[in-house]
Formats: sequence, structure tokens, C-alpha cells
Amino acid sequence: MPATAAISKPRRSEAARLRRYAEATHPRGWIAAADPAWRSGWERLAAEADAMTPDAYLMGLMEQLAWFHDGHTTMYVDGRVGPSGMIRAPGFDLTLPIAASPFFDGLYVTAAKEEGAPLLGARITRVDGVAVEKALRSFAEMWPGNNPTRAHHDADLILRPAVLRGARLAAPAGVSAPVTVEAEIGGSLVKAVLIPRPDAREALIPLSRKPFPVETWRPGPAPNFVHANDHALVIAFDRLFASKDSILAFVREAFAAMEAPAIERVVLDLRRNDGGDNRMGEGLRKHLERSRFNRPGGLYVLIGPHTFSAAQNLTSRIERETWAVFVGEPSGGAPNHEGDATPFQGDGFKAYVSTLPWFDSHPYDKRIWTMPDIAAPLRFADWTAGRDQAMEAAFAHVNDQPLDDLSEQHTNYSERPSQKMEWKPFWRL
Repeated sequence: MPATAAISKPRRSEAARLRRYAEATHPRGWIAAADPAWRSGWERLAAEADAMTPDAYLMGLMEQLAWFHDGHTTMYVDGRVGPSGMIRAPGFDLTLPIAASPFFDGLYVTAAKEEGAPLLGARITRVDGVAVEKALRSFAEMWPGNNPTRAHHDADLILRPAVLRGARLAAPAGVSAPVTVEAEIGGSLVKAVLIPRPDAREALIPLSRKPFPVETWRPGPAPNFVHANDHALVIAFDRLFASKDSILAFVREAFAAMEAPAIERVVLDLRRNDGGDNRMGEGLRKHLERSRFNRPGGLYVLIGPHTFSAAQNLTSRIERETWAVFVGEPSGGAPNHEGDATPFQGDGFKAYVSTLPWFDSHPYDKRIWTMPDIAAPLRFADWTAGRDQAMEAAFAHVNDQPLDDLSEQHTNYSERPSQKMEWKPFWRL
């Protein structure tokens, strides 16, 4: 089937069904139904739907779902929920022979092959003539997420031809049209014309770099692990959707390690945890609350844009119940958010809509993220050099705050000064 082939079922009626499904399913669906902006957006899409290319139509649906500012109410372009949950419409299988990673200071090509090879290690400056900062700002406006970190986390998706063309991030062109990427490396400009194809991302050559210490501490293939580093105990909790038995074994190992007299602080690393079953974090959380580390200077939690869903639940509960200091970058979720999404089956796609509110902070907490108390943004030079600024800060920080459960900063935690800070990566300047 060619990339411009129409999806078989009438799109206008399909869009109307998805709209009704979202209004009936999402906890804030009734608010959406009464909002003129929600209604007019769907009406505009319905009027154009049957004449649109598949990529434009599906990105149009995505933009409407973004009204909820909910990272669970979305559609998946990549394989993070498995092949069955991905968009399977024409053109969405096409990729380019590069992969890019977002950093605080730019979007860098971190793997490449063939015609993309000259871009390896370069900072992308333009995509099909559009400044990458402008493209990402446009992407953030239409991409479902609780906050701007979601668009930052997913920035590589602007290099998916179906997203680039369908969301109109660059000049109009067919989804199979070549994509010109301009970049800067070592003070020199480089340009490559990339051809979309289904196998473009197979066997990419990664950029050589020095690993972070936490990457070298992992003892084996298990996603979660514990590592004692001098007087600090690092608990790397990367996955909440592993088997119950494996998580229980990991948590028991953490409990035992916390008993070592030499350990003076715990560093809980949630930066690579994008969720799962939030009940799987409860045992560790409650143990930390009752432990000798629940004091100023005893507990540090590393967070970032990948900290999402059940990992955000864990973050919010620890923030509410402990003296933890948060280090890194803003979390990918909001302290009060919706989740447990169920799928709407469309023609060639699934759209997921949240069903339950997960409010782990107080009802007045309107934050869109958990901000770090100690900001340690990830920059490209640190990543290539293997320098983990967030981990270093958690090891070195001295917290002389008094242990006062009645302090304003502890009781009114959502209003503490760090939560008023801004986050300005390169594309939000």
C-alpha cells in the first residue's frame, strides 16, 4: 500500500467515535466536552479528515488528545508499548538512518549509518530547513504530555517522517520524501539528505562514549540493582513492571544493604523508570519512611524526564512522606495525574485514554512536574565523558536543614522554592 493511501474506514465518523470515547472515558472528559476549544478542534479535524493523508490525520488526532495534557492519553509512534500498540498506518514504518538524543544543550545524533554517518556526534540545527528549536516548540504544542519534558523526552520522534510531515513541523511533502538534516560538529557545519525506509534504523552504529559510573555498577541483566559506593547506597530502580518475584528480591536486597553501619545516605535513582505497577514501589517507599535515612541529608532521589507514570507516583509519595532531596531534571509526570489508560481501536492505530485519577499529592497541588531541589541538567559533553552530575551532586550535598516536621518547607512541600524554578532547555529559550 503506498504511503499516501487512504485509511479504509470513513475518518470523519472514526474521529467522532474517538472524541466520544475520550469524553466518556477520561476523568476530565466531561470538562473537555464543555470546552469550546476542544469542540472546535474536533470539528475542524472532522471537516478535513477524509481528504487528509494518513500521517496528517493521525497526527491531527494526537493533537486533539493533547488537550488533556496527560502523557497516558496518547497514541504511540514507536514500540514502547509493544508492536500491537503502535500506529500501523501507511508511512509510520518509515524511519531515517540516524537516531538522536535530547540533551539540555541540544538534540544530538547518537547513532547513525550510511548517508547519516557524517552526522554522528553532531548537534542538529535544522530539519528540512526549519530550525530544530522551532520544530520542537511546534512539536510540544501538539504532543500529549503532562508537561514540556514529554516533548523533550520524545524529541527524536521529529525525525520520524510521519511525525515530521503529519504534524507539519516542516514544509509539506510526502511521507517518503527525503529529509535534509543540517548539524554542527566541532565548529563545522554538515548536511545530509536522508532517505526514509522501513529498515533505516536497523544496525545503527552508536557514538563511542565513556559510560556513567551507574552504568558500570549494574551487576548483570537485571533492570534493578543496589550498589554501595563508599558511604552512599545507590538503589537503581529502573523498572516497576518486572515480575513481582524479581522486584521483591531486589527490594529485599536493598533492605539488607541499608542495614550496613557504614552507609550514611541512600540515593534512589528513578531517572530511567517510566512506570509500571505503582504497587511494586510501596514496600521500598514505606521502608525508607521508617528508616534512619528519613532525615535531612539522608535520602536523595534522582529524577528526570523519563520519570513517569508509576515512577511519578513513587516520586510524589516519597516527596510527601520523607525528607528526600530531589536531584536532576524535572520529572516526566505531574504529582497529580491520570493513568490506567484503555485503548480505542481505530483503523490502523490504537488511541489510549486514561481512566483513573492518581492524586498522590494534596488537592491544591497544580504542579505539572516535580522539580529538582538540586538542578543537574544532562548535557551532551557530560554524557560523552561519562560524568554524572546528578549522582555527583547527591553524593556531595550537605543538608543542614533542621529536622522540623512543622516547618513550612516540609508541610507545604509543593510550594518550596525549588518548585518555582523554571526549566529552559535549548528549545525553550
